[in-house]
Amino acid sequence: MSILSRSVRWRFLALLGASFVALGGAFWLLQRARHGQLAQAEAEWREQTRQHLARWVTVANRPVVEFARDHATLPALRAFLAKPDREWARQNLDPALLDRHLEALWVLRADGTLLHHAARDETTALPRLPAPAELAAAALHRPPGDGFAETPVCLWQIHATPIAGNDGAPAGWLLTGRAWNNALLDWLSALAAADARLIAPDRIASPTADRVVWTTELRDFDGRPLRALELSQPFPGLGGPLPDGPWPALLLGAFALLLLTAFGLAVQGWVLRPLQVIGASLEQRAPALVEPLLAPRDEFARVAALVQSAFADRAALHREVEERRRTEAELRASREQLQHAVELRARLARDLHDHVIQSIYAAGLGLESARAQMSTDPFGTEGRLRHCLQNLNETIRQVRSYINDLEPDTTGRRQHFTDAVRALTATMHELWPVEFALAFSESASARLTNVCEIHALQIVRESLSNAIRHGGATRIEIRLREQDGDHALLEVSDNGRGFDPMQRMGTGRGLVNLTTRAREMGASLRIDAAEGRGTTIALLIPLVEAPA
Repeated sequence: MSILSRSVRWRFLALLGASFVALGGAFWLLQRARHGQLAQAEAEWREQTRQHLARWVTVANRPVVEFARDHATLPALRAFLAKPDREWARQNLDPALLDRHLEALWVLRADGTLLHHAARDETTALPRLPAPAELAAAALHRPPGDGFAETPVCLWQIHATPIAGNDGAPAGWLLTGRAWNNALLDWLSALAAADARLIAPDRIASPTADRVVWTTELRDFDGRPLRALELSQPFPGLGGPLPDGPWPALLLGAFALLLLTAFGLAVQGWVLRPLQVIGASLEQRAPALVEPLLAPRDEFARVAALVQSAFADRAALHREVEERRRTEAELRASREQLQHAVELRARLARDLHDHVIQSIYAAGLGLESARAQMSTDPFGTEGRLRHCLQNLNETIRQVRSYINDLEPDTTGRRQHFTDAVRALTATMHELWPVEFALAFSESASARLTNVCEIHALQIVRESLSNAIRHGGATRIEIRLREQDGDHALLEVSDNGRGFDPMQRMGTGRGLVNLTTRAREMGASLRIDAAEGRGTTIALLIPLVEAPA
């Protein structure tokens, strides 16, 4: 089984598990939302019921309020305050005791003088009437004149309404009294379709789940609570009990499990198995494995065809890559051969100029000197000719070495740098009357690499040839010493005519060869020359670590 198939399988399993969890979570959220909605609807229902009960209490008080409001504004009642007429009062005020559910009424002047009093039952104990100051204060802080008073028999509700005088100030008060007895509570219960009762103000019960309770405190004219009116109705609940048992969840879970199982089998047969075959084909690089997928005309048949096409394209691409790799290798070999040929040509040109031509020119100088000396010193002339012959033989050997593409003096018998310089100066001295002064540091010479020795020797040879041929020097100094511990300073100084390096640059290969050799050995070259004061060639050469 390929890694791809295993990964897809686990992804689908995770998807199935997540779907099951999400389904269970959705069911739980639905149940929770239903509980919340029912709780909110129940709270709203309870609040509406409480408001409904409060409105019924207002309806029960409306006859008293309307009677007091209608009669307190009558001009006849203001005239009654000025001139009491008891017969008028019995005809116009006392009938309210029968049709307004009142037990007593009073008419008082502003100073508290009682002008008229009537009671439904003269034997009933009446409450103490509030003072005019209490009535005025109560009218400012609550609905006009509502207050309660207690007697040994029952609780009385007293409604006081001011009778306005001509100046707008209260000229008197119209008071109505209603006893809160069992008959009134039964009437209020029937009116509101609720249970009505009076309780102590400190015993107000909290609402319960099965009842809706509305309470209000009944206060006296000083604001002290005397009783509390409680109206309650049974609350049946909304929609009945919720199905909190395990069966709904089990049924939903079984259905979800069946659905997910069918989905998993379908995915296994229709998706995972073809993917497994495709993954094995790609992993084993076997296009024949996807051939069974070509028969059904579905999406995976197209994928299988693309896999086979990809294998064919890959084989063709591999062949093309191999062909290009071979071509690139051949081009690289040709480029390396061409570069080697160019480097060899440049090296041969440089070496022929620095070594062979200089040696031939030195031999020519020696022959010219021998010819001038032949008439005066025949024996000295023979020695000078012998040196010229040896120099020419050495030059021939070096030319043969160049023809064989060999660096001169690379055999095991190659001389060290200081020995080679001494031999070179000795030869030059034999061929030309030049005085040489040599000063070498053997420790610095021992730390020169083979490449540095070869290039440094050619630079010395070129410098000596230029000093003799072009500068006409009669004394040349060659010095080698250590500089800063990790470099060696090689200096070739002459007393010749000198030259201007800027004017000579580009006129020949001498200075160019010096610069090229210095760069190849990793050294820095400095030419100190001027017309009429000689030339100094300074070469700063890197050294290797001293042998232990």
